[in-house]
Amino acid sequence: MIVFRRFILGAIYLTALFVAGALVVQSLQHAREWPSVFNDRATPTPVVIVATPTSVPTPVAMITLPTVTQPTPLPAPEDAPEQVSYHPKSGRYVVAWLPPVFDGGARASFEANKDIIDDISPFWYVTDGSGQLYGNRDDNLVRIAHENNIRIIPTIHNVGEPGAVVGLLTNPQRRARHIQIIVDEVLARNYDGIDIDYESLDPSMREPYSALIRELAAALHPHNKLLTVAVHAKASDWGGLGGFQDWVEIGKHVDQMRIMTYDYHWRGSTPGPVAPLYWIESVAEYAVSVVDPGKVLIGVHFYGYDWPPNGNATARPWSVIEDMIAEQGATLNRMERDANGPVDESYFFYNSAQGRRTVWFMTDSGLESKLDTVHTMDLAGIAIWQLGYEKPEYWDVIRESLAENPWLIQRAINPLLPEH
Repeated sequence: MIVFRRFILGAIYLTALFVAGALVVQSLQHAREWPSVFNDRATPTPVVIVATPTSVPTPVAMITLPTVTQPTPLPAPEDAPEQVSYHPKSGRYVVAWLPPVFDGGARASFEANKDIIDDISPFWYVTDGSGQLYGNRDDNLVRIAHENNIRIIPTIHNVGEPGAVVGLLTNPQRRARHIQIIVDEVLARNYDGIDIDYESLDPSMREPYSALIRELAAALHPHNKLLTVAVHAKASDWGGLGGFQDWVEIGKHVDQMRIMTYDYHWRGSTPGPVAPLYWIESVAEYAVSVVDPGKVLIGVHFYGYDWPPNGNATARPWSVIEDMIAEQGATLNRMERDANGPVDESYFFYNSAQGRRTVWFMTDSGLESKLDTVHTMDLAGIAIWQLGYEKPEYWDVIRESLAENPWLIQRAINPLLPEH
C-alpha cells in the first residue's frame, strides 16, 4: 500500500514537472514576439478624423476654401487712379450689400454710383459647424473696388440655415479655427475686412455670439482690417429677433453695426409698410443709447413686398414694381402716418388670378426721411439691401442729402472746439 501511494505521488510530481516545463517553453516563445507588439503600440497608425459638415445653402458655383493661398496679382491698368483712403466720401457712409455674382443690375448700379459708395459687402460666404468657409469670391471685383476707392468687406452669413453656426459658436476650439480661417482669407484676398451676418439665433447664443465678435475683432484689428456686423433691429435689449445680440458688448469691438431696419412687415406677415419711420426712429434712439453713434448705420431697403390675398409675400425689385404699376394702371397711395407715428411709404393694389394683391415699397420722401434721421442723430450712415434692386431716383435723394450735409462741416470743426 505504501509502495502504491509513493508510485502515485511520483507520477503526479513527474506530470507537474512536465506541465511546468511546457509552460516555460511557451512563455519563451511569446517573449520573442513581445517587442513587435510593444513597437506597434508605441507608434500607432494615425487616425484621420473627417468631419461631416452640416448641410449649407448651395449658391451658384459653390467652392470649398480649405487652404488659403495668395492670389495671382492682377495687372493694373496704367491709368488706374491713385488709391486714396478717405472715408466717408460724403458726409456719411454709404454701404451696400451685393448679390454673390457681380452682374446685371447690381453691376450697373455700382458703375453709376461708385463715386459715392464707401463699402460693398458681396454675399459670398457661408459656414457650418466646423467653421470652414464655403462660397464664391471674385478677385476682379476686389481690384475694381479698390481702383474706385471702395472698401470691400465680404459677408459671411447663415441665411437659409440659421442653425449651421451653432456648433462653431458654442465650441471654443471650432470658434478659434473659424476665426483663423476668416483672417487668413481676408489677408490672402486683400479684403478690407469681413462682415458677419449670423441671424435668427436663440437668445441662449448671446454669450457665444459676443465671444465670436470679440475674438474676431481682436484678430482682425492688428492687421488694420475692419469688422462689421449686421444686427436685427430692436428698440430694447431683448427685443424682437435680436435677443442674442448684446449691442453694448459687440458695439465695443465692431467698426460698423449695420442695423437691419427693414422687414417690419415681412414675407410671412400681413401686408403693411416694410420700414415705417416711427419704428426706425425708435430703433435708432435705442442704438445711440448703447453704442457710439459713429458706428451705427441704419438699413435701407431697396425692394418692396408683393402680398397675395393669403400666403407669403414675394420680394420685388423696383424694376418689377414699376412694370406692375404700368401694366395694371395701379393707383398709388401714400401712408404718411398711422396711429403709431410717421410711416412715409407707398402701396397699391392690383388684381391677379389669386385675387387682389397688395404691394408696399419705399417712396423717395420716405428715403429722405430716413436720411434726416441719420443726420439728426449723427449716425455713421446707411446700409443698403441690396444694390441693383433700387428705384434710380433713390440715388438722387442720397446725393442731395449727403452732398449738402451741414454735419460734415460741423464734424470737421468739433475736434477744434473745447471739450471735444
